[in-house]
Amino acid sequence: MDTKLLRENYQLFIYGLISAIAIAVFMVVVVLVQVFNRPLPEFYAVNAENKKMYLSPSMEPNMLPDTVINWAKKAAVAAYTFDFVNYEKQLVGIKSYFTSAGWNDYLASIQKLITGITQNQLFVTGVVTGAPVIVNTGPLPGKDYVWRVQMPFLVTYQSSETTTQKSFTVIITIVKISTVINPAGMGIDQFQML
Repeated sequence: MDTKLLRENYQLFIYGLISAIAIAVFMVVVVLVQVFNRPLPEFYAVNAENKKMYLSPSMEPNMLPDTVINWAKKAAVAAYTFDFVNYEKQLVGIKSYFTSAGWNDYLASIQKLITGITQNQLFVTGVVTGAPVIVNTGPLPGKDYVWRVQMPFLVTYQSSETTTQKSFTVIITIVKISTVINPAGMGIDQFQML
């Protein structure tokens, strides 16, 4: 009887040991599955209204062509609409359309115009006279994604006595920039009037 009791105790011990090992293996498998299959952390950007924004790589476009064209029209008109009284405030207002390099080039290019406006007390008004066209797009070395927009443009110089109009072709090089720098996500890097 003693051996029978010993055998039963031994069988219970082995059964308990196998059960404990099985439970331990099951727990290890569950933990490993949880560790290796956990979801990755989710990062996303939000706009000023706390809505999620799609983040696109800097070498890919993030705007529809119509959005770029409309923004370019608005920027071109703003860049050539000022007067001899308020031109400093108006220039500060359009600075947000430009990258820092584009802004410096733009200011250098209009210095003679500003001098003429103040000396002759002129009002300058720019108008897009035809359909703007995106003539080139893509990544450029040293820049991210670039759009080159071309449009016919009419500038009117008006004083108390005379009105003069000149037609130009405006070519704007727009680069994709961080929305932290400009909420529109783009800025003028080059503004040419031909």
